[in-house]
Amino acid sequence: MDKKTSLILGSLFILTSGLIFTIERLTAYVYWSAQIHTGTWDTIPQTMPLSDNLFTGLFFLVGIALIILSFKKSN
Repeated sequence: MDKKTSLILGSLFILTSGLIFTIERLTAYVYWSAQIHTGTWDTIPQTMPLSDNLFTGLFFLVGIALIILSFKKSN
C-alpha cells in the first residue's frame, strides 16, 4: 500500500466514523421528537456516548493509524 492509498483510506475511515456517530445522534433526536408528540418525553434526548459504539471508535483509530502510517512512508 503506497502513501497516497493509506492517506485516502485513513480519511475514509475517519469520515465513516463521523457518519456513524452522526446517524446515531440523529436517530436519538428523531425518537425524542416522536416522543414529544405522545406527551411523555425527557427534557433532553437520550444520546449514546462516543464510547458505546464499538465501530465508531474502531474506525476512528484505524483511520488515525493509517494517516500516521502514510506520513511515515517515504516516496
